[in-house]
Amino acid sequence: MFSGSRKSQRRALLVIDLLAQVISFFAAIYIRFYGTPDWENMFRWYNGLYYILLELVIALYVVIFFVNDIKHRPLVEQNPFEKAVNVIKNQLIMVLCLGLLLYLIKQGLWASRAVVGLMFIFDIIIDTAFRFMYGRFLYKNAREKIVKRKYILVTDRKFAVLAARRINLSKSQYRKFIGIVYTEDEVQEEQVEGITVLGQLKNLSRIKEEYPFDEVLVYLPGRARRQMDEMLIKSFEHLGVPVNWAFDFMNQNAAAGLIRKLGEIDVIYWSGMLIRNAVLGVEFCVSNMSEAVLYIRDNIKELSGKYICLSNVHTTVMAHEDPDYCDVQNGAAIVFPDGAPIARILRHRGFSRAERVAGPDLMRAMFISAMDGGISMYFYGSSEETIRLLEKNIRSTYPGIDIRGFESPPFRQLTPEEDREAIERINNSGADIVWIGLGAPKQEKWMRDHKDVIKPLMIGVGAGFDFHAGTIKRAPEWIQSIGMEWLYRLFQDPRRLVRRYVITNIKFMWYMFTKK
Repeated sequence: MFSGSRKSQRRALLVIDLLAQVISFFAAIYIRFYGTPDWENMFRWYNGLYYILLELVIALYVVIFFVNDIKHRPLVEQNPFEKAVNVIKNQLIMVLCLGLLLYLIKQGLWASRAVVGLMFIFDIIIDTAFRFMYGRFLYKNAREKIVKRKYILVTDRKFAVLAARRINLSKSQYRKFIGIVYTEDEVQEEQVEGITVLGQLKNLSRIKEEYPFDEVLVYLPGRARRQMDEMLIKSFEHLGVPVNWAFDFMNQNAAAGLIRKLGEIDVIYWSGMLIRNAVLGVEFCVSNMSEAVLYIRDNIKELSGKYICLSNVHTTVMAHEDPDYCDVQNGAAIVFPDGAPIARILRHRGFSRAERVAGPDLMRAMFISAMDGGISMYFYGSSEETIRLLEKNIRSTYPGIDIRGFESPPFRQLTPEEDREAIERINNSGADIVWIGLGAPKQEKWMRDHKDVIKPLMIGVGAGFDFHAGTIKRAPEWIQSIGMEWLYRLFQDPRRLVRRYVITNIKFMWYMFTKK
């Protein structure tokens, strides 16, 4: 039951939660009434008030679990913060429902507020601890069943770093990459992303004797298997191990975000950015990061002179309140949801593949994709210091990327002459993409005003420059995954962001509630 199927794990989690609820209830009763005159009668059967309260608590929690908690990811996949947040959410809903129910049946006075409050606090502590222990048990049990297979990566030297980044050689839970083999390139004593280069393909048999491996991964962008020379294919025939061929799909490796199960086969899903859905008047594109990068690369010529917006809760509320700014957003070629709440709303509407496409994440994904030199970029915005650090970090982190220029405009309205000169510099650079980091709503209006005047595709990414420059620290992935990155940012700069995040988030919830 405790480590079987997902359904049995859900049942076990419900049992654990109810046990924590009962322990918390009796602990609250003990602290509130022990040593008082009511203590002697508290647990006698004729004093059934608190037994009824306990039954209400259990019944409410079962309902809350199957309505709310069952939607969460499996416990073994949740990070520590996510486990705690889910417990707090459940308890808040439970206390609110309990208070409303006692009020409706006109029994609110006899239930001690101290008992309810203590039960709430104790359950958060106890249930979180139980979930941590159960999650650790599941994780340990799952790890014991995993047998890491050993891999050799076969690639060209120029693609080694690109392969390491895309495949995450050093961070795989199920695979262990023990080395890299170059096809024909000269081998030096070097490491790529912490993985040692062992030799050339012609020496693969000898390498296998020294470093036994289970499978081979061939990563050679631009080459299909039928185009590979006979020597390359025959090199693997006598090894006796499976070979994984990483093929190109529409000029880029088919990422996991494009692959889905359809019946008994795996297919590559492609929406073509055609599916749109409005949230508070802003027409969002239903997509994901893999599809976004692939679409931009394949349609870079068609997107020339156009712009892409990434709208979060703050800018969506601004667009709802300002029709002109809403027209600016909807005038974009694509509007991606740069906010977990917006992506969540799209999924709740039935668009199960809708994902958040955050500005810094889109930049990183495009940088990795552009390491083959196929896409050129220009950067316009932010401060001189940020631009300097941004250039240094990008050139060192993403070798091979074709950068045509960096520019920090004055922090004021440009004169017509200055604006013409900036347009000429960008257009003359020959870049395919110009990243705009002027901050919202200025950057979106700037892109609208320069539509079809600026030749490259414009993408507004706000603070994306600062994140990649390192001047602002990005929230850890586990905080991003639960949609709490805004709170992390708020703690970094509360004076500037309190109105933007707290007040705007409240407005967003109110507008969504009233729109329903």
